[in-house]
Amino acid sequence: MSDCTDEKMEKFKEKLGKLLFELITDIPESLYTPAEDSDEKINKIIRQASLKAAAVSATLSVPAGFTGVLTSIPDIAAIWRIQAQLVSDIAASYGKFAQLSREAMVWCLFRHSAAQLLRDIAVRTGSRIVVQKVSFAALEALLRKIGLKVSTKFLGRIALRAIPAIGAVGNGAYSFYDTTEVGKTAAAYFKALADNPEEPAAEDAEIV
Repeated sequence: MSDCTDEKMEKFKEKLGKLLFELITDIPESLYTPAEDSDEKINKIIRQASLKAAAVSATLSVPAGFTGVLTSIPDIAAIWRIQAQLVSDIAASYGKFAQLSREAMVWCLFRHSAAQLLRDIAVRTGSRIVVQKVSFAALEALLRKIGLKVSTKFLGRIALRAIPAIGAVGNGAYSFYDTTEVGKTAAAYFKALADNPEEPAAEDAEIV
């Protein structure tokens, strides 16, 4: 029984890693354009995305226990896609979509939840953070580590899903918080890029 459970855990982690890599290598386009009231517009975008993520997470029912682990992939995929679109929309709203690299997407998505893993891709330059380019192999290794961390956190919340009503509310609330934090990170990052155009762009920064 234990071997079966371990196998399911490994499959879950493997699928999560692949999903994350696909998400990062296929950055979504945005229909948003820069506006004078960018800050106000972005606050609205963040709230809308957070509410959408909460609704999706609360609606998708996952069976309790380890038997439901693999079926949770659509839930995670849906939330990550909402968050990735949010990052793209924020970048476009500040007129900095061209600076939305794979590394910047990773930074915005996971800065609040995996800060220690991201220390090697970001440096502070002047008044803002510069996200640096890394090699394909380094990015792939980083995504594997993030996937492992995310899967560990998720498995820790399986018990909560065993109680349908509480599980739905709890996971919806977590997704709302998580998406809001992604939005805050992206807003701070791209606002700083917009306010300080003379500083080096993320894609031009050298690895140190």
